[in-house]
Amino acid sequence: MKIFSQLESNVRSYCRSFPTVFKKAQGAILEDEQGLKYIDFFSGASSLNYGHNNPKLKERLLDYLTADGITHSLDMATVAKREFIEAFETIILSPRAMNYKFQFTGPTGTNAVEAALKIARNVTGRTNIISFSNGFHGVTLGSLATTANAYYRNAAGIPTNGVTFMPYDGYCNFTYNFAATRTISLPLTRL
Repeated sequence: MKIFSQLESNVRSYCRSFPTVFKKAQGAILEDEQGLKYIDFFSGASSLNYGHNNPKLKERLLDYLTADGITHSLDMATVAKREFIEAFETIILSPRAMNYKFQFTGPTGTNAVEAALKIARNVTGRTNIISFSNGFHGVTLGSLATTANAYYRNAAGIPTNGVTFMPYDGYCNFTYNFAATRTISLPLTRL
């Protein structure tokens, strides 16, 4: 663990709460270097909620890699992207008469949050976002602005704004740092 605390940025501090190094995974089970097993409730932080190393998915991925399939193309057009769009349109959109466009948000959750913030602001014409207490949304500026924890928000190095924080599900101790100038604590009760 020493190498992580020495050389990995403090911005990604949540991962420091796991005092072990994971080595392998299958389904919902993670295994560390000592062979201890854990149930993975992160599930890839929402991006891999089908679990780890599903045999059918792994076979398809290995076939794709063996055929030199493109693994990183940002938002460029690729055969794999076309096949996905065609399948999604055929299986999901057409049968339901849904006339939607795709938004490929990028490789991280924070990309999806940034896209959602832009879409919400463009559609509503409003600039302010409501975000719930105790939420973490990523480390880009928009995502940090919607993150309730001042520790993460202050990592931006500049004031974040355009967000109003509200209590969520009885989370009681909510501290908000107003542009790093004054801090207030509000006792909140379950709504």
